[in-house]
Amino acid sequence: MGGVGAWPERCWPDCIPQFWHGLRMRFLRTLPLIALLLAAAPGIAPQVAAQTRLPAALSADRIVFTTGYRTLNASGNVVVHFGKIRLTARSIRYDAQSDRILAEGPLRLEDGDNIAILADYADLSSDLRQGLIKSARMMLSDQMQISAVEINRSGGRYNQLIKVAASSCIVSVANPSPLWQIRASRVIQDDEKRRIYFEHARLQIGNIPIAYLPRLRVPDPRVKRASGFLVPGISGTGHLGTGVLVPYFHTLGDYADITLTPGVYSSGNVSLGLRYRQRYHNGALEVFGSIARDPISPDLWRGHAFVTANLRFANAYRFDAEINLASDWTYLGNHGIGSDTKLDSFVSLSRTSRKRNFQAKLSGFQSLSSGISGTTIPFLVADVQQRLRWQPGALGGQIGLSLDMMGYYRSSNTDIVGRDGIRISAVADWKRNWISQQGLILTTTAQVHADGYRMYQDSGNPAAFSRITPITAAALRFPLSRQTDRATEVFEPQVQLVWTPSNAAAIPNQDSQLVDFESTNLFAVDRFPGSDLYERGLRANIGFTYARHSDNGLNIDAVFGKVIRLNDLGQFTVPSGLSGTASSYVLGGQITLPRTFRITHRMVFDDQFTVTRNETQLGIKANRFSINSSYVWLLQNAAGNTAANRAELTVDSTLNLGNNWQTGLSWRYDLATASASSAGLALTYRNECIKLDLSLSQEFASSSIVAPTTSLGLRVTLEGLGGRAASNLSASDCNDF
Repeated sequence: MGGVGAWPERCWPDCIPQFWHGLRMRFLRTLPLIALLLAAAPGIAPQVAAQTRLPAALSADRIVFTTGYRTLNASGNVVVHFGKIRLTARSIRYDAQSDRILAEGPLRLEDGDNIAILADYADLSSDLRQGLIKSARMMLSDQMQISAVEINRSGGRYNQLIKVAASSCIVSVANPSPLWQIRASRVIQDDEKRRIYFEHARLQIGNIPIAYLPRLRVPDPRVKRASGFLVPGISGTGHLGTGVLVPYFHTLGDYADITLTPGVYSSGNVSLGLRYRQRYHNGALEVFGSIARDPISPDLWRGHAFVTANLRFANAYRFDAEINLASDWTYLGNHGIGSDTKLDSFVSLSRTSRKRNFQAKLSGFQSLSSGISGTTIPFLVADVQQRLRWQPGALGGQIGLSLDMMGYYRSSNTDIVGRDGIRISAVADWKRNWISQQGLILTTTAQVHADGYRMYQDSGNPAAFSRITPITAAALRFPLSRQTDRATEVFEPQVQLVWTPSNAAAIPNQDSQLVDFESTNLFAVDRFPGSDLYERGLRANIGFTYARHSDNGLNIDAVFGKVIRLNDLGQFTVPSGLSGTASSYVLGGQITLPRTFRITHRMVFDDQFTVTRNETQLGIKANRFSINSSYVWLLQNAAGNTAANRAELTVDSTLNLGNNWQTGLSWRYDLATASASSAGLALTYRNECIKLDLSLSQEFASSSIVAPTTSLGLRVTLEGLGGRAASNLSASDCNDF
């Protein structure tokens, strides 16, 4: 037996699937022949050639071509391709005289990767770009579905839908009514501009209409950025009352945009927020600011401006800037923008290579606290640094050379309190490691610091002065390691001797006010953060480090030690832990299980176990919850804590409640005063078509000037409407009325 339908009798009935597969593949292979037959048929070829620009491809289980009637009928798994358009149907009929395709459903018409139409019947042109589709449902980027009585396609660009219901919610037999939907008399989807136009639209939550819009325009889900109104928000504070914020997003080309957010509050306050973003080929610029007139200062406009910029250049230079300004020191807290006590700003130009580092930086400061005078802290600080390093062949090790010039300016003209100054410093250093056959590691360090000063508005230092400070150090380490079946352990005792001359010039201390002694700087040659003071005298840093890294990811790291001095030169206060001939002990450790658990602990205590500093940080992450918590205890005058003994507990946590609900809790408690400092609660509901964010925060800290603040925020986002549903909503989620 031969032919397409022949098979040996001995394989019956096992050969049936193979037979039908071969039949379908035979039709697919004969498509070019069918196309040639159509082109050669009298009266058909001119019409097809004139009206089609791309060749159509057809596959089906059964194809019948009638020459006299100039028709083609296909049935069973029918697939028609025309360019990027694909039609799948139960059966089709092609009429060459009218150049139309009649398709019976259930059918699916796909226009690229983002538009799919499901329907019962279609009357389309041969290129599938025009026609009528009945009882249809359009899917946009698998996010928004639009049901319509009929769809009219025009030119492959427009889809006009009549009597429409649109939603991004999943609709099923068990849940026939979506959580939200937009009903409209007519919708036009512009595939070229990627816009959707609704006419006489009404928004329904469930079956309850809540808003009517004569016209509504939204970008379709493929659009990343589009001008229009963003989702309005509701916020409220104890100072301003309840307010409505209506942000408007406007694109300025492909790489820039601006968002304006007017707000009106029940207290009579009006505000305008601004966010401008610009992306360059080598960097970015962002401006965030606001202006407001509120009951706190009803006769004055108040505001703030935060500017961030960064640029990268071909010669490895980079420019970074951060400008933060506020009209007064209560504005940010009153409007819920932040609770900073000081705003820092800077402009920086830098270049880093393997052997060289350069930075020029101009910094500015603005006090936002009644306890910090804005006239006595430096208003401007200019700093230029150049660092070079190289490896000498004969001497070995590494040599470095640093040059630094810094100047600072205060707005106060008061003698000493308003001191201004300039410092020029040069540092030459050499460092080398020596390793013995037994595994001992000797590290030698030599440094020479040269500093020159010129003070202004300081009667105690009317003339320029200078100093030279040498520092030498030698550290001996003996790493001991052990390898087991499950882990690697390294225990390393270390003794470091450091010498600096005991005598020192009386330099006004501007940049070394805060001394932080803890496990990370146990083996530092100098613990003062700046250049005005150096740690002096002969001293020994003694301690050990321990590390255990296991195959299952459980890692343990620890540091313990103290400092022994030949003489007490009175450089440090008792709370710092560095005073006397023997310092306090420092202990630091960390236990981690990657992506699951982390606990870090640092402690400073003396021989009587009097604790001057105690810090613990805990992080836990599980499938349904995460916790980040910290405990801090600081003695007065320790680690920059000048106000009083400080004891604080903070907790930040998130919990997945199930059924698309998630909650977050933040809490800060002052253990010294036995009172809460702040608390916050966030509740989020999110599914495929809606996101609800509710936040409540309370700032308990108060003074005679600033009262406690309560803030409330509410935001509802209809996912997929005017943007792409994503885990992080952005400015692309916008509507234009």
